Amino acid sequence: MDEALEYDTIVQNHWKFLYTDWPIIDRVKHHRTEIAAVNDIDSIKTFVLNRLGVIPEFFFLTVIFGTRAISCPYRNVEKGVILLYVLVKGISLSDMARYIPKTSFHTIHKEFYMHNPAALNRLLTTMLSEMFSTLKSRHLAAERNPDPFKSVTLNLDGHDSRIIYVNADKASMYSYKLKKSGFRVQVCTDMNNMVFFVSAPAPCRDYNDGTMLLRMGIQNKIHKLDCVTLDGEYNLFIGKLLDSADELQYENFCYPIRKMRGIALTEEEKAYNEIFGSFRSRIEGYFGEMQSTFTKFSHTVVNKVSEKETFGVQYKLACLLMNIKRFVALRSIPTEQHHMLWLQDGFDYPNKTEQETTYTLPNIKVKLSQSQDLLATRKAFFDMAISEDR
Repeated sequence: MDEALEYDTIVQNHWKFLYTDWPIIDRVKHHRTEIAAVNDIDSIKTFVLNRLGVIPEFFFLTVIFGTRAISCPYRNVEKGVILLYVLVKGISLSDMARYIPKTSFHTIHKEFYMHNPAALNRLLTTMLSEMFSTLKSRHLAAERNPDPFKSVTLNLDGHDSRIIYVNADKASMYSYKLKKSGFRVQVCTDMNNMVFFVSAPAPCRDYNDGTMLLRMGIQNKIHKLDCVTLDGEYNLFIGKLLDSADELQYENFCYPIRKMRGIALTEEEKAYNEIFGSFRSRIEGYFGEMQSTFTKFSHTVVNKVSEKETFGVQYKLACLLMNIKRFVALRSIPTEQHHMLWLQDGFDYPNKTEQETTYTLPNIKVKLSQSQDLLATRKAFFDMAISEDR
């Protein structure tokens, strides 16, 4: 019960977007006045809907994307939808030419991701850390862990994505997991498989999991009462990390027992490692779900990247939307009518003129009065009909 109350508090503090109207965005003036059509936009919307659901897309369009108008003579809502379509479908910018001219999509893509990338990255980082868990909720969720892991609140692991990086030495990108060039990110999840934070991406060969653990500043991301599971690749780096992290101790990390040279593991140690491996596999389950939802980050898609920072923002955005999808299911958050407006044909953000028009509509007192008047008129009508029948 306490855990449910804690999640209710999170919703009250950080999910106010559920009850807000669509933001007002005045359209950018173009050389043409007619709104152009995105080819097959209905199929695009349906695909995004099936992968993410209604509320994650509503959140993206109203909170992250819907802060200003984007160039090109298309509906701003549809511009936001096609940006997410690229992430969930895993197609290249060039492949989008079947839906929208390549130059137009490039402009939309650039204006969203490159307008103020540092601010966008900070926003996503803050939302990941605040919208889905608190220290208390993480500890309450950990009570469901198997023994002896009830102190564990977080999982950390690396995830590799296939990359062609325009500005890098190909050899430095080699991933031993993928046997191809790639970027690696460190992903930290809670016991509900909600992403808590994501590191900046780095070339796979030169940045193993332990090196990234030292560079990511984990002491600034977790609480001194958190406990993070790590696989064996991190073990050799924990001592170095603790030398520079005054707040953290060895008890803040949980990892398998290493076999010492010439000394066999005891049966108890073997059992511990077996349970640990099964328990820690949940983060692998998250990566599988992530890749099936956002095909862009699956091992079958090769991403051509010119800016490492853009890839990092896209990965965080995908994690954030996955979190929202999972949290909506966890808390059984209902879908309201205004959440679904983006699915309507021709829908776009209201502009100031349309907003002024809405203010002329009847307020609640007038509506209630009108309702009573209608009921009275209806009653009089039926009373008259009954009287005539007699």
